[in-house]
Amino acid sequence: MLVIPVGLWNPHLLGGSHDLIMYVTQMFSRGNWLSIAGLLGIFLVLRFAGIMIAYGSTVPGGIFMPIFVLGSILGALAGVLMIHAEVLPASCCLNMVAIGMAAYFGAAEGAPFSAILLVTEMVGSISQTFPMVLLTFVAYYTSMLLGARTSNYDGLREEMVFEN
Repeated sequence: MLVIPVGLWNPHLLGGSHDLIMYVTQMFSRGNWLSIAGLLGIFLVLRFAGIMIAYGSTVPGGIFMPIFVLGSILGALAGVLMIHAEVLPASCCLNMVAIGMAAYFGAAEGAPFSAILLVTEMVGSISQTFPMVLLTFVAYYTSMLLGARTSNYDGLREEMVFEN
């Protein structure tokens, strides 16, 4: 029931994550920066809440692609804000999406090298590798300093009950 209004408002938020990432990358050419940033913020909150509800319901499904989606939305949001503040040129917007994906995945899963390799393979370019490495390790060490769990699988293993 919760999904129906979201799907009627914007169907890109539902279904395959690839479609949402492509939609986010196309948002940079539309409207002004404030409306794009607001829309990305709404996307982030809705998608995060949906992922937590789905993951908490113990329905089998993947967690990697949802992490990449949240990272791409965060990267796009950071890109829009930095482009508006004239910290970055507008040509770097797609790089920010890829860097956000790697940084979020590296911090959430505790696997920065895997994140860098996966995202580099997905985007098919090494042009953003140095900033991706830098920001992924900053995100990873920040999550470690804040005491975050290093992996979803560690948390699942702790919750498993082994009976003899």
